[in-house]
Amino acid sequence: MSHTDDNSALYDYIVIGGGTSGAVLARRLAEAKENYDVCLLEAGPSEEAVFDSQIPGRNFAMMKSKYDWGYDTIPQKGCGDRILIAPRGRLLGGSSAMNGTLVCRGAKADYDRIADLGNPGWNWNDMLPFFKISETFHPADWYQADMSVHGTNGPLHTEPYFGAPISEKVLQSFIDQGYEYKPDMFAQGEFEGVGHATRTIHDGKRTTSADFLHRSEKANLNIRTQIFVDRIILEQISNTEHQPSYKAIAVESHDDVTGESFIFKARKEIILSAGAYNSPMVLMHSGIGCKKHLDEVNIECKVNLPGVGNNLLDHPIVYTSYELCDPSLTFDQYVFHNADRLDYYIREWHEKKSNYLGKFPFGPFALTRIDKTIQDPVWEHAKSLCENNKQSIIDPSGQLPNQPHIEMWSTEQYFGALRPQHTEENPIYPKKDEAAFTLITLLCGALQRGTVRLASNRPTDKPVIDHAHLSNEIDLAVLTEGCRLAHEVLMNGSGTKDIICGPWPKSTSFPNDTAGWKEHVRANSGSCFHPGGTCKMAPADDPMGVVDHRLRVRHVKNLRIADVSILPLLNSGHTQAPAYAIGEKAAHMILQDANT
Repeated sequence: MSHTDDNSALYDYIVIGGGTSGAVLARRLAEAKENYDVCLLEAGPSEEAVFDSQIPGRNFAMMKSKYDWGYDTIPQKGCGDRILIAPRGRLLGGSSAMNGTLVCRGAKADYDRIADLGNPGWNWNDMLPFFKISETFHPADWYQADMSVHGTNGPLHTEPYFGAPISEKVLQSFIDQGYEYKPDMFAQGEFEGVGHATRTIHDGKRTTSADFLHRSEKANLNIRTQIFVDRIILEQISNTEHQPSYKAIAVESHDDVTGESFIFKARKEIILSAGAYNSPMVLMHSGIGCKKHLDEVNIECKVNLPGVGNNLLDHPIVYTSYELCDPSLTFDQYVFHNADRLDYYIREWHEKKSNYLGKFPFGPFALTRIDKTIQDPVWEHAKSLCENNKQSIIDPSGQLPNQPHIEMWSTEQYFGALRPQHTEENPIYPKKDEAAFTLITLLCGALQRGTVRLASNRPTDKPVIDHAHLSNEIDLAVLTEGCRLAHEVLMNGSGTKDIICGPWPKSTSFPNDTAGWKEHVRANSGSCFHPGGTCKMAPADDPMGVVDHRLRVRHVKNLRIADVSILPLLNSGHTQAPAYAIGEKAAHMILQDANT
């Protein structure tokens, strides 16, 4: 590192964002044999003293706290004009420091499709080494692991999980109803079956991307927390008739506590890893984005890239809750019945790491397709159009035959749809001698596309987020069928049919037809946990592309993006695993390019 004055410094590489991808990337660049000076800028604090992050069962306490960016969507028309919360971690580790700890890589075909869209190097076989290199997987005697797909020497510690008794009952029902048991399917890239998702938890403690930083003692890795990035400084290097080109040379920022301004300069590259909401925001505040929108907020457009902030992807989820006849089957007895003993459980976790707070209360997971069971006029009409256009290899949802439509998983205590504020509209929690669990249904390949826009030209203003949840009728039809199938498993499966007393809350009832299930889906759809796609990776002939297959921003030299915002399509599952892999792969490509 070189200092140029009191408020500026010079590094080889600057990484913006200490989240899931950014922390990995910074560590890998710093440990290269060239001994590059690397600076990691994070708007939030270190996670080391944030115990709610370290305790897996306390992640919901972090939402709407100072460790969350505190974002909400605009009212979602497809969800009855409800506002959905959009939690994102604002501390070292980013969302890996407050997520559901799930390691669900998605189906092999998800990545093969991304590569087939003109992005070489991103298919399943290309990505598997990057999934593995981050991980130290800790086997369990009961767990049938496929060690060929797991890593054994990475900073991220993972392990299988099987907890409350309700999970065994749910697994039994899925197997009884014809779902093939594949214990390690979520690491293997399977697209159908039922199994277990490994967790970023080890010995009762959450492990996050911040572990990549704290276990690296490289003096050339400079970690600056509570530094808010305002914009990237661009230097014009040419001015062609159609599109001027620039070079990223520095980062303009300020201390999030004192307001003091800083300039961080880069000799080689700046890498933006701020996530699906914040990466497009930083680009737009830097003058990179859709000219029409930048004009609206009085920002000079330097690089006209219409795709910035478009193609916002997510996995809509729906909560369906069930009352159980036996309260001992769930963790409700600790979470809700004895809520006044929370301080005791937290003290016990600090001492032993062994109570329910050291777990994340999700049971088994299942993947399925709905094309053989769905009976919905919307689907049938769209299917006939596909067949007439000779596109029958891709069904109306856009999924290939070897991709799932739906993921389902059960909870080990009551969960409900999260709202921006806790109000009387929230369902009542189970009281003493009551127990409930929730079946969560996730739409894998949503057709909906949302947007991230600026509210103003002030970098600290929150973005305008529109996920367009359930705005697509095919999405609604597929998710509705998924909920119906999940309900059928629980009500008919041998493990659960005799222990479910009815719906939860008790004042509600289960739907009995397609129209009723659609109403249920709209009313109980959940928050935005897996945003991606807003800085889309695409070949040069795609007008909505933002980065190329080596993650270089169009028309801007020395600037890359490395987070899930680059995904043109979401994986069929959860985005934590690809976020780690993107960080690993980005570092690999950057170091390759530096040595050519």
